Amino acid sequence: MSADTDARYLFRRAREEAAKADAAQRRSASSQEIAAHRELALRYKVRALAMSCPDQVLHDAMEREP
Repeated sequence: MSADTDARYLFRRAREEAAKADAAQRRSASSQEIAAHRELALRYKVRALAMSCPDQVLHDAMEREP
C-alpha cells in the first residue's frame, strides 16, 4: 500500500469512529464507550495527517469534520 492509500484508509477509519461516537452518544451509551470511539477517531486522524502532510500542524486533527 502506498502512503496515499494508507492515509485515505486512516481518514476513512477516523470518520467511521467519529460516526460511531455520535451514534453512541445519541443512544445514551456509556461515557467510556463514547470516549473510546472519539479517541480512536482522533488517533486515526492524527496518523493520517502525519502521513499525508507531515508539515501540517497536528492540532488541526482536533477540529471536527463538517
